[in-house]
Amino acid sequence: MHLLETKLKNQVIEYLRRAYPTAWFYKSADRFTSGIPDLILCVDGKFFAIELKVGRNEPTPIQKFVIKRIRAAGGRVAVCWSLDEVKQFMKGGAT
Repeated sequence: MHLLETKLKNQVIEYLRRAYPTAWFYKSADRFTSGIPDLILCVDGKFFAIELKVGRNEPTPIQKFVIKRIRAAGGRVAVCWSLDEVKQFMKGGAT
């Protein structure tokens, strides 16, 4: 993972720990399974997934497929390029 994306991931994790102290979350680090979002969360019984990108990076085809499957299963998922986008995403459905 690119250093800038790692920095963003760390900022997001810090925010989530402060803003949602009872949430469960998992940061994916499996280099061998493609397409899994960077962060998987459960907040108040709701499933969230966040794919983090930096710069002009876009989701890969397999990431787009996984995002579509999560949505089809009723989960909330977003691709975010900044901490502010993560905050907006979480405010839209987390309590």
